[in-house]
Amino acid sequence: NLGTVLIGVPVAVYLGLKRETIGAAHSIAREPNVALIGEKFGLDSSEGRGVMGVYIAGTVFGTIFFGLMASVAASTLPIHPYALAMASGVGSASMMTAAVGSLCAMYPEMTDQLAAFGAASNMLSGLDGLYMSVWLGLPMTEWLYKKFYKIKYGVQPEEPKKGEEA
Repeated sequence: NLGTVLIGVPVAVYLGLKRETIGAAHSIAREPNVALIGEKFGLDSSEGRGVMGVYIAGTVFGTIFFGLMASVAASTLPIHPYALAMASGVGSASMMTAAVGSLCAMYPEMTDQLAAFGAASNMLSGLDGLYMSVWLGLPMTEWLYKKFYKIKYGVQPEEPKKGEEA
C-alpha cells in the first residue's frame, strides 16, 4: 500500500495531475479505499476522480496482469504455490481470482488450498489495507503531494474548496 504512495505521487505530479493525485496514489484503490475517498472528499471531487480512475484501470488491466504474473512467477521463481496464492490477495477479488486461476491450472492437485489461501489473503489485505490507508497512506500522500507540487510548480497547491473535504 505504501509503495503506491512513494512511486505514484511523484509520477502523478510529474504527469500533471493535481488533487487527483491524492485519490489515485494513496493506495491500490480497491473497494474500501474508494469508500474512504468518497467519505472524506466525495466521489465528485478531484480526489474522487483520481481514485475511480485507478479503480477502473486496475480492475480491467490488473486482472490481466495478475493472471499473467502468477503464471510467470510460478514457472520461473523458486516460490511455493501457496506463497504465490497468498501474494495474489493484495488486489481486488477479480485480480485474486485471475491469479489463483492461473496457479490452479498449473497445480491442479492444490486447487482447494490455493483458492483458500488466495481468498484469506484477499480478505486480510482488504482489512489491514484500509487501516493502513487511513493512518499512513492518505496523510503521507497529502504531505508528499504538497512537496512534489511545490517542486514542480514553485508554489503551494490550492487547498480544496469548502465542502470538498470532510
